[in-house]
Amino acid sequence: MTIRAGELRHRVEIGRYLDIRDEHGDPKPGRKRWQPVAFVWAAVEGLHGSYYFQAQQTVSQADHKITIRYRRGVRAGMIVRHDGREFTIQSALDEEGRRRLLALTCREVEASGS
Repeated sequence: MTIRAGELRHRVEIGRYLDIRDEHGDPKPGRKRWQPVAFVWAAVEGLHGSYYFQAQQTVSQADHKITIRYRRGVRAGMIVRHDGREFTIQSALDEEGRRRLLALTCREVEASGS
């Protein structure tokens, strides 16, 4: 997978939600806080055709592929925020094994109340 720098044209935020805890250290039900991990440039693309089929074979319910420069610590379960939308990372793959790019297969999180 080769990608030119100009193709990484979307600014995204990667992070996770953490439980808010009470004074005893117990998680408060339904209360979470956002913890940003990184702001990076990415190529965000919706999966379609054969790419969609291939992603469905390896990761259930993946509907987007987000490509970033390789970054240690990005893993499944983290959240990518882009353009007012949130995507849950289903898998983070270094497809070439060269630590240059990281392909994130993601599922868009439905907004609550929709």
